[in-house]
Amino acid sequence: MTHQSSSQQPPYRHEEGRFDPSLGELVTILWQRRGVVLISFVGILVMAVLAISQWSERYLAVAEVGISHPVGHGQGLAGEIGGAHDSGATISAQEIETLIAQMKSQDVLSAAAAVLRGDGVWADPISQGDAIDRIRAGLEAKRIGNAAVIEVTYQSPSAKQSAQVLQAVLESHVWWREERQKQSLRQQVQEVSSQYETAQRILSDRENSLMAWQRAAGVLDAEEGKLMLERIYALDAEAEDIGQELAVARVALKNVREGQTLADLLALPDVASNPIVSQLAERFDALRSEYAALDQRYGPKHPVMKSKARALDDLRAKLMEAAKAASRSAHHALDLAAAGAAEKLKLVTAQRDQWQARLMERHDRMQGQAALLRAVEAARSEVLELGTKTQNLQREFAAFRGDMDILRPAAAPGTAEFPNRRDLYLMAVLAALFAAVVAAMLRHYFDQTIDDDFDVEARFGSRLFARIPMMGPHDLSDKTDTAGNEAVGHLAVLMRIMRQGTPDEKDAPNRAQAQVIAMTSAMSGEGKSHLTRHVARVLAEFGTRVLVINADLHDPGTGLVREGPEMPPDVNSAIIGDMTAVLARDCAVGDAIGRGDAGGYDYLGANLPVPGNIATGLLEAGLGDLIAELRGHYDHIIVDTPPILSVADAIVAMGAADVRLFVLRCGHSKKRDIAQAMDQMRAVGIVPDGVILNGARPRQAYGVAPSATTLTEEMP
Repeated sequence: MTHQSSSQQPPYRHEEGRFDPSLGELVTILWQRRGVVLISFVGILVMAVLAISQWSERYLAVAEVGISHPVGHGQGLAGEIGGAHDSGATISAQEIETLIAQMKSQDVLSAAAAVLRGDGVWADPISQGDAIDRIRAGLEAKRIGNAAVIEVTYQSPSAKQSAQVLQAVLESHVWWREERQKQSLRQQVQEVSSQYETAQRILSDRENSLMAWQRAAGVLDAEEGKLMLERIYALDAEAEDIGQELAVARVALKNVREGQTLADLLALPDVASNPIVSQLAERFDALRSEYAALDQRYGPKHPVMKSKARALDDLRAKLMEAAKAASRSAHHALDLAAAGAAEKLKLVTAQRDQWQARLMERHDRMQGQAALLRAVEAARSEVLELGTKTQNLQREFAAFRGDMDILRPAAAPGTAEFPNRRDLYLMAVLAALFAAVVAAMLRHYFDQTIDDDFDVEARFGSRLFARIPMMGPHDLSDKTDTAGNEAVGHLAVLMRIMRQGTPDEKDAPNRAQAQVIAMTSAMSGEGKSHLTRHVARVLAEFGTRVLVINADLHDPGTGLVREGPEMPPDVNSAIIGDMTAVLARDCAVGDAIGRGDAGGYDYLGANLPVPGNIATGLLEAGLGDLIAELRGHYDHIIVDTPPILSVADAIVAMGAADVRLFVLRCGHSKKRDIAQAMDQMRAVGIVPDGVILNGARPRQAYGVAPSATTLTEEMP
């Protein structure tokens, strides 16, 4: 028999099984579910309208404030912050942020709140703190680009109120800032005025001190000092000359006192200049010259020489006596001259000292007068400077102009900010429409899933064999799940009855042949493989020989027993081959059959996945012969097929079976998938003998289940 190699995909589903309808199919679904769409749309729209009715629109008033440094006093933005800027200084971002913070300060908002309450802007009476909090909540300010301009906005439910509040805040900020700047100027004027008055008092005191000093010291002539200095210089010169004379006299007097020989006495000017001494000295020199001439002629012993010698000695004695007399006279004159010079030097020195003392006194008086004059001049300069500064500050204060201007006043906004009511209503309509579409799609999607009350026979013409609660692999040896075990036992008994047939068929030749049961499903995840093992376990407990063939070569999984101490020693768990090798004629059937993982039944399956076309070819070529070979060795052969909508292998396995069971799962199986799988089977002449509804609600088991203690006590 030849079957289609690939199954047709269900509608609205990609290869991964995602629900993805086309636009035309979506329109069809919406029309089919128009009741759900209408109810969802109206319900959500009504709720949205009720919510929007409580919505209050927000109106945004916008204004701009410009900042500039006042020309002249330099006490604008930078002066208040602490920097020394001129009129052309650049305003920094830090200064702008400081202004924005000041705009939201407590002082500014308090002033604005007082103005607003006075104007009756708020209808409901609120406290000062609540008014400030309300203003601060809706107030925002930011710098526009790099310009010295601040954009201020305020939001409130009323357009007029937004403009009034914003204008009050701007005016309060400008007034508050101007007051601070005026206060700064006022303090400077007061401080400079106080300094000016103090400087005037100091100047007056210093002028009085100068006048008193001048009255006490008299008037000092500038030429007087020059004359006094010349007199001192003259006395110094005279004293120097007298000193020289005194020194000469003292030297001459010393020489007179020390002169003892004739030569020493004649060397003295006063002695040598004496007439007697000079005459005697001339005669002595002449006689000595004559004696020297005669000495060369006659010699010292000649009578003439002796006579001359006695005359020379007498003359020397006379000269000596005259020189001594002249020396005594000169000594007396020198004593008188030295005493007179010393006295004269003393008088001149005393006069010079007096003149110097007078000059020093005059200098001290001149220095004191100069110091007083300088102090008076400094005080007068300070008075003039402070007077000029006071006048300038007073003029600046009189012509004061703040550094902030309202460039654009707040105006009442014409439209509300997004989202307004119209926007909200439009969004509500769109949201309701979207929710209605989603509700229709969800309803359509979940309506495709079968539930516990799904009528299989009425919908697809197949009988319902069993309703089985969901049983996973952990339930294979669980004896306490009475509801699941009873349902599986009911299905196993039904399979045995179908194998025995009617009383007229008991002696039929195929009575000794195994019953081949094929279990299939539309998609994976229906619990088909777990249910196969549960049924095989229950049939094996009835004492029959059961073989489970896993015909899913694409995803064989595992169904073999694991090595363990609980396994009986006579069970052969070693697998030499597998189903793939058997179908390929590479292995004997007996070498590939092992024990199932629940025990009591045999298992034949593939160890590794096989590609699609190869797996389909192996099943078409060898599955029928394999089942025919194994019929005489077992009572029941249960074939676990792959999902019908996944591969065509399930159709091959279903064609070789005696009993064909179709497994569905509540809450998982889709009606369209079931219908498509049924259509594929009917297309090749295969009709399921029965449907098993897996995952159904468990029903109350008949009788009382024994407790775990009782079961333990009854075990040998």
